[in-house]
Order: sequence, then C-alpha cells, then structure tokens
Amino acid sequence: MRISSDFNRFIHGVVLKEVQKIPFLKVGALKIAIKPRYLSRNALKKILKIVDDEYPKDKNQEPFSYKKLNELDFLKHIAFIECLCAENGYTLNLDKDLNNELSKPKTA
Repeated sequence: MRISSDFNRFIHGVVLKEVQKIPFLKVGALKIAIKPRYLSRNALKKILKIVDDEYPKDKNQEPFSYKKLNELDFLKHIAFIECLCAENGYTLNLDKDLNNELSKPKTA
C-alpha cells in the first residue's frame, strides 16, 4: 500500500494540521527550533522530512515524496512527528478528525 491511498493521505493532512497549531517546536538533536504556525504546509513538510534522519532519501540525499513511501516508512514518519511533538510537550489531537473520517459511510 502507498501513501496515495485516501486514508494515509487523510492521516498525513490531519497530523500536519495539528503540527501547524504549535507555536514553537524544538528539534533537540539538531539544536534547531521552528515556528510551525508561521510556515506554509509545503515548507513544514520539507523541514519535517529533513529533520527525520530515518526518512528515506534518494542517492543525492533528497527526501522522497510522501507519495513514494511504503506504508511502513509512512507510519515511521508519522510516529517521528508525534514523538517530536511529545518531546516538546504537545499531544496531537487526532481523535476528532479520525472519528469523523472513520464514521463516514463507504462510497463505491
């Protein structure tokens, strides 16, 4: 399964939306900090790919597109983002959006 599946893309969008609410995010291992709420979604995605040292990269060390990730790599990246937020004292509130998505009737 690839991230292009509707549910994986949905999860990714929900996580990014929650991260963008955070006023200040410190990446201790790299000794940097960012202000996610002031970044565009694309800028935030790019930064998160770069600071995740386990994120898959090509031979030129450029991060892969989210759409090229397999399910395991995608889930690892989401877990990395959740851990990064937790290290900064933030818990992503995904329940409401997840419950709404899961309760939608399936369309053929």
